Amino acid sequence: MPETMQPSAPRTMQPSRQHGALPGTPGTGRTHRILLVLLCALALVVGGLGVPASAATAIEAEHQQLGGADGRLGRALGPERCGLDRDGCYRSFERGSIHWSPRTGARPTWGAIRAAWAAQGYERGALGYPVGREVCGLRDAGCYQAFEGGVVLWSRPSGAHPTVGGIRAAWLRHGGERGALGYPVSGESCTSSGCRQGFQRGSITWARGAGTRVAREIDRAASVYVVVNKRRPLDPADYVPRPLEAVGGQLLRADAAAAFRRMQRAAAADGAPLTAVSGYRSYATQAGLYRQYVAQYGQAQADLISARPGHSEHQTGLVMDIGDPSGECGLQSCFEDTPAGAWAREHAHEHGFIVRYPRGRTATTGYAYEPWHLRYVGVHVAGGMVDQDIPTLEHYMGLPAAPTY
Repeated sequence: MPETMQPSAPRTMQPSRQHGALPGTPGTGRTHRILLVLLCALALVVGGLGVPASAATAIEAEHQQLGGADGRLGRALGPERCGLDRDGCYRSFERGSIHWSPRTGARPTWGAIRAAWAAQGYERGALGYPVGREVCGLRDAGCYQAFEGGVVLWSRPSGAHPTVGGIRAAWLRHGGERGALGYPVSGESCTSSGCRQGFQRGSITWARGAGTRVAREIDRAASVYVVVNKRRPLDPADYVPRPLEAVGGQLLRADAAAAFRRMQRAAAADGAPLTAVSGYRSYATQAGLYRQYVAQYGQAQADLISARPGHSEHQTGLVMDIGDPSGECGLQSCFEDTPAGAWAREHAHEHGFIVRYPRGRTATTGYAYEPWHLRYVGVHVAGGMVDQDIPTLEHYMGLPAAPTY
């Protein structure tokens, strides 16, 4: 923030005259002399501080719209100060500030977004002046504020970070915070040859002469965020996750196995124990299972209830088909009404699992309803999907539907 400026010499405001009187008045009586004194006094106060009347008025108006001394910013900590870049002014308050420039008007900043803007150099940095207020209600209860040179975004898991230039443009093409990359988790880190910025589920790099390159976790077979469906095969097709651990006679990736054990304990404590039915399947195992279904039901039905090899979530080691200890409705849609099925529907997300193929979403997922098929995506994504009523992983990651191969 700029240092406090010394007040300039007082400037007396001269009212305009029309035939020796104030405009629109018939004479120069006592009332008009009082008005003249008040106008001159205002000029002394504002002009003496070196503050354009337009800036002082706009800053005060914005403060009042935010609730004044009892509002978002609290009490003023001093008068307006001017002399900022491009003839700007600002005023500090208990919980933030309001900046004004002839081009952007008066805009407030506060909290984590203000801190991120400050780290970029305030109005002197790449972001420039704010051009709007903070706006909230984004994915994961996030907020953003627009500046001349970019936008600062905040969410509780990611913190507040700016997005600017070519990297921001590439991020927006991939859906912004509602897309596969999610929120930024750092600012840009640059060298003489280019820049890089990290996001919740990937990164974007920009190289001089080469443009931008986007790396998404949803494309990486070993990522907990990988998305596998009929349009998105695993790469490589014969991928094998490591390490794998045994859980109830089935195999899961180590992180998913730990979460599944915690979920089993919680379900049992609630009186709804659940069993492990089918976990990791290799490419070869899935190929054999798919051939069996085609022979038994025909290819159209097989494609509705089983993945082709290389397209199976089971191959990631992040999926467990579950059952009820009674064996009732095993691998059937009525499983949702068993104690285990009902508990999973209400609580699986608390442990990082989602019902991957929900009812009524075959046009998106490509598969029939499977209330027993739980996919591990981590607590943040699973909780976000449930809290915000996002039905499928495709919706959450901003991906197109995958009804067919």
